[in-house]
Amino acid sequence: MVTVLAYDLGASNGRLTAQIFDGTQLHVEEIHRFSNEPLAHGAHFYWDYEKLVGELHRGLELAVPYKAAALGIDTWGVDFGLLGQNGKLLQNPFSYRDTHSVPFVERVQALIHHYDLYRRTGNEISSINTLFQLMAIAEQSELLHDTTSILMMPNLLAYTLSGEAVNELTICSTTQLLSLETKNWDTELISKLFSKPLPLADIGVTHQLIGKLQQYPEISMALVPGHDTACALSALPIEEAHSIFISLGTWGLIGTELDEPVISSKAFQRGFTNEATSERTIRFQKNATGFWILQRLRKEWQDVLTFEEERRAYQQAPAFQAIINPEDELFFNPTSMKQAIRQFCEQTNQQAPSTKGELIRCFSESVALYYAVVIEEMEQLTGDKSETIYIGGGGTQNELLCQLIANAAAKRVVAGPVEASSIGNGLSQLRALGEIHSITEGRALVKASFTMKEYEPQQTTFWQTMKGKYKQLF
Repeated sequence: MVTVLAYDLGASNGRLTAQIFDGTQLHVEEIHRFSNEPLAHGAHFYWDYEKLVGELHRGLELAVPYKAAALGIDTWGVDFGLLGQNGKLLQNPFSYRDTHSVPFVERVQALIHHYDLYRRTGNEISSINTLFQLMAIAEQSELLHDTTSILMMPNLLAYTLSGEAVNELTICSTTQLLSLETKNWDTELISKLFSKPLPLADIGVTHQLIGKLQQYPEISMALVPGHDTACALSALPIEEAHSIFISLGTWGLIGTELDEPVISSKAFQRGFTNEATSERTIRFQKNATGFWILQRLRKEWQDVLTFEEERRAYQQAPAFQAIINPEDELFFNPTSMKQAIRQFCEQTNQQAPSTKGELIRCFSESVALYYAVVIEEMEQLTGDKSETIYIGGGGTQNELLCQLIANAAAKRVVAGPVEASSIGNGLSQLRALGEIHSITEGRALVKASFTMKEYEPQQTTFWQTMKGKYKQLF
């Protein structure tokens, strides 16, 4: 019997789980859960790092009875912390929702063509990427002059607990600073874009123990896939080659596993990205909006609806009253999401939804159609077809959206496990401890331990018609 602790930090909440491996099955118990959102301070958005560390320590206190052997940490991508001479964090990490990096996307074009940058790094050109955030910091402050080490968010948290300053491949593959060819920092690119070298911490080997927790020396620190999507992918019970996966939470990461990157001009133009899997292969994917729009609507409503209450409200609203493009910049970080949807509908000559049910239906139908279009494009770019979509993450609890995705994509959906990122984190630790030995063995363990729900596509002719309408509109 071996227990590991998985700290899975998302862009809207975090949780610490205990994962107990009895030799044949994996049992997951939630120890601590808390909310997480960026703080507005002055003109910028930051992560409340002191709170995140405090919540982690609170979880570890609650976890003492479990007598865990190891701890692993995963988070969202692109964000990072800057350490000074004394090894202390210089300031709260910027949130990717901050727009200070936006002007630097075009400035880079004068130094290296965006498509050349894409071919070097595999990453979609996006202002949220670490590259553009660091360029903004370099021009707007003296912080980089005082920085001795740059750690990605999960590795910063691991450093705070263990004192081990080492980055991890999957999280580094979201930065636009990693070479697709060498899978290490692209020093030539960095010298082209920055006046001096960046003190990026070295990249360690995934699925390894790297030290001990300073306050709990009986617990080893494991270097797990730092990016939550890479963790989630490791935990999906995928059996067929070329299957589509979706890691569904605040973001919806839609992709497929490949041995080699796809860096064609069309993939570049359509905004697809190539990031690392836990096995050093490629996640070819689209980083899409997940529940962000609905989360912000819920905050404006100031009350909590169950999934069943949301389903009933959805059913009472008219179908396809309005369709939005979830990726429109209006929805990135508006003061009012309801107003942003209303503005979008006015701009596209549609009747704006107003009731909760109408807004839930607008969000759900639009996201399902958008995902179906992304999957269709992905299959065209890779030349591979899939009959199955595997969905993991908290979004699998929304059975309504899972069914709509099956309808819109005309594919079978296998949903689960809910805590896919946490479980993938735990599986990596079990590999580091020598309890299991491969991703295949880990996926088989997931299949033996958790129940998945399947959705067959319905009303496919109607949904294909609506997908065609969606493509015409946007």
